[in-house]
Amino acid sequence: MKSRPSLTLKWDMRIRADSPSRCWLVSAFCVVALSLFAAQCAPVLKGAFTCEGIQILSEQLTVTEAEEYCRYAVRERKKVEEFWGGTWNEPIRINVSSSYRITRALVPGHFGNRGFMEMPLRRARDNTGGLLHEIVHIYAPNNNRFLAEGLAVYLHTKLGGNPAFPNFGEDLQRSAARRLSAVKSLESLNGVRTPRPLSTVMEEETAYVVAGSFVAFLIERYGLTLFRSLYETEDYEKVYGKALNTLENEWRLSLRKP
Repeated sequence: MKSRPSLTLKWDMRIRADSPSRCWLVSAFCVVALSLFAAQCAPVLKGAFTCEGIQILSEQLTVTEAEEYCRYAVRERKKVEEFWGGTWNEPIRINVSSSYRITRALVPGHFGNRGFMEMPLRRARDNTGGLLHEIVHIYAPNNNRFLAEGLAVYLHTKLGGNPAFPNFGEDLQRSAARRLSAVKSLESLNGVRTPRPLSTVMEEETAYVVAGSFVAFLIERYGLTLFRSLYETEDYEKVYGKALNTLENEWRLSLRKP
């Protein structure tokens, strides 16, 4: 009686029968395994990485991740400075940690820590954090939360920031037009003072989209020079010769145009 071939022999015959694809699968597995091993063994920053006016602070990023994020932040900072001007000449310190839930720079600056940014670890790793948005807050802080967030949202979109809160890459005016029916008036938003959040008077995502859209309207319709004056004085009548509700009506009409 013939004996059955062993399992080892069967497996060997299967590999030989389809060796090119088998070799590819084995190679792919090895690459993935080595990549995971390398990531786990990569040195963690555990301190600071500095490059061209940016300092990355983290106990969780690898050195390579910190360097890449630092270079990215340098590019985003240059965009903001070219548009708004050199209103901040000190280093920007970005603390990346899993302990943070949201990105923040305006509120830390309000409490005396201007130039400091909080960035959630996950947002830094998958590039969904509003880095350029927060850099705008460092360059252009304001006690009027509506104007401050509006400028940051607008510039994040205009200057080519990554898809992030609140419109996640969608056209800002299109996003605002969809939400217009939920906005009775801009007066309540305009009355919010930093550090009070806009979400205390309106659903958060809607509030940020509306703020960004309204600031976009003011700058693109009346120019950056007048908006800078508004940003300093908060006096719509003095700067534009029109009350906020008149400007709001113009903005609403602009969103309804095809």
